[in-house]
Amino acid sequence: MKSCSLILALSLVALMPACRKSEVDEKPAAAVNDTSSSSTAPIPAAGEVTSKVIKEKSSIKFVAAKVTRDHHGEFKNFDGSIGYAGGKPTSIAFDIDLNSVEVDEPKLTNHLKTPDFFDVAKYPKATFTSTSLTETAPGMYQLKGVLDLHGMKKDVTIPVKAEQSADGVHTTSEFTINRQDWGIAYKGMPDDLIKDNVLIRLDLWFPPPPAA
Repeated sequence: MKSCSLILALSLVALMPACRKSEVDEKPAAAVNDTSSSSTAPIPAAGEVTSKVIKEKSSIKFVAAKVTRDHHGEFKNFDGSIGYAGGKPTSIAFDIDLNSVEVDEPKLTNHLKTPDFFDVAKYPKATFTSTSLTETAPGMYQLKGVLDLHGMKKDVTIPVKAEQSADGVHTTSEFTINRQDWGIAYKGMPDDLIKDNVLIRLDLWFPPPPAA
């Protein structure tokens, strides 16, 4: 009887990593489609003016998950802009220096720069070009654009929250993308596989829109 109980306990321990929940699993997924030729050339809104992101107040972070744990990371070097027309946001764009990636383990930070993942020597940047920004409710927007990552372009649609104050316009978004859609397919170790979905957290501050 004791032997059976021990075997059962060991079996449960072995199954625990596979059952572990990740915060990546609970976040909404971006809508991703193959890029159409019409979506690659956005038309600026009439009278649109642009402002640069306030870098010292902004961040672009992510969470990647393995079977056994989550890894938190961010990109230290990025740029971005917002378009305004009639006092309201009309476009959001950003680009990321992929070589500036940093995660919670130095060894993994270096691995992410290799051809197994970002391959920064060949693809040093990721860019998001806005094609439309539509207000769906007060302060809530649907942002559509083209994400150019790892040599592949995909149409992406994500939710964005925008709050305006005397300090500027604060935009935030949380969404997941499937890394396989951009050809990043490294599986990880056989006993600790890497999940395909990656959680992206945008936290971008911009100057307030110009006075009408």
